[in-house]
Amino acid sequence: MTDPTGSGAGDLAAATRRLDEAVARALAWLAEDAPRLGGRVTRRVDVGPGAIERAAGHVAAGGPAQATIVCDVNTRRAAGEALATALARRGRAVEVVVLEPRAGRAKVVCDDETVAQVEAAVAGAGAVVAVGSGTVCDCVKLATARRGKPFAVVATAASMNGYTSAIAAVLSRGVKRTVPAHMAEAVFADPAILAAAPPEMNRAGFGDLASKPYSHMDWLLAHHLRGAPYDPRPAELLAGAFERLLDAAHLVGSRDPAALGVLMRTIVVSGFSMALAGSSSPASGGEHLASHYWDMERFAAGALPRALHGLQVGVATVLSARLFERLLAADVPALLDRAAPFDPRRFDRLDREHPTLPPAIVAEIRAQFERKQRIGQAQQAERRRIAQGWPALAQVLAEAFMPARRIEAALRAAGCPTSPAAFGVDRDHARRTLRVCRQIRDRYVGLDLLADAGVLDPWSSEVVDEVYADAGG
Repeated sequence: MTDPTGSGAGDLAAATRRLDEAVARALAWLAEDAPRLGGRVTRRVDVGPGAIERAAGHVAAGGPAQATIVCDVNTRRAAGEALATALARRGRAVEVVVLEPRAGRAKVVCDDETVAQVEAAVAGAGAVVAVGSGTVCDCVKLATARRGKPFAVVATAASMNGYTSAIAAVLSRGVKRTVPAHMAEAVFADPAILAAAPPEMNRAGFGDLASKPYSHMDWLLAHHLRGAPYDPRPAELLAGAFERLLDAAHLVGSRDPAALGVLMRTIVVSGFSMALAGSSSPASGGEHLASHYWDMERFAAGALPRALHGLQVGVATVLSARLFERLLAADVPALLDRAAPFDPRRFDRLDREHPTLPPAIVAEIRAQFERKQRIGQAQQAERRRIAQGWPALAQVLAEAFMPARRIEAALRAAGCPTSPAAFGVDRDHARRTLRVCRQIRDRYVGLDLLADAGVLDPWSSEVVDEVYADAGG
């Protein structure tokens, strides 16, 4: 292992041991939860040199003579061809399905049309293997779930935490949605292959994981204020290892295979946390809504996303962390007492708040927003309840919190952007995103509390100005 700072090897080894223990614990929990999850859960995780050969052995041992590999042009070169060769040596017939961008797009997108294409391709398959990262994995996950077929994954980048989750992100009817799917039966990753991926992909995985403290805080708020189900196991899985990953950020940025092995294991555990919780709440909060919102705007304009999802999440996490810092330092009961009530006429003016989105999407946002937003006496009652219980809740949130400077330093060390300016979002656009992205999902997040306390607009302006100033923009 190369460590340019002369330190970190011990931390990586300790993190690897702890994460391997966490993976084993999660697999045991998932086996217990299998009936709730429809019987299809991940039963094997293999991160290490030679993973391609072991993946071929796993698939071949499953029995079906026909194996279908789904990949794109890049992931076929990265691992698909090697897997096909290894399967052929084991006497298996192999079909390789290469996904290509649809007309007018430079990249493959997980959307309704592409999922339907994959579904047709795997209809008659024996074994199905997704070779790739987020887009390929989500397409295969949804297609096989609809066909009732198991699938395995060979990861080509540590770019996202969906490898082991039971949900998928899909662009459906113009809206970026998180929808139920099923889990991969096995996940394989060779750190050497991860290190050969474009650096921004692994940085995206790091950026996605950086949101953990704040997505957890959002989940706690939803649980305590709106009664959302909460499971303590996800937090247990990453205890300690997450901090060690932050300490190794510079190694992730330098494409160190051992560090990327730790990153991949952390991603796997993060995916398990969502499966155990039965939702994306442990790993996805308000910062993810900002990233999804930016994607929705781009797709509405017929353009590709501004950046990889995880890179956008990392930037939005910087903003979210600074908002949570203000929340924990504030007199929240006093803010709630002074805040004006929500004006329901605002629902009729959402087209002005979402000027870059078409009417059909704004109509769906309205439906989501109306389900979540409290009005009139219901809002007053909720404000009183929050004010009365705030001291205890603030303590719970403080225990999960991580200072913004800690996350920002780790993101910079990994080579991740820390300002929306890095991908062409100006200050006004960033402010508006923080103010309205909460509306696209009916899940309660910290941004909703800030809005009801009357501080979302001014605090959004403040943190955006700080972040842009720190980035020199």
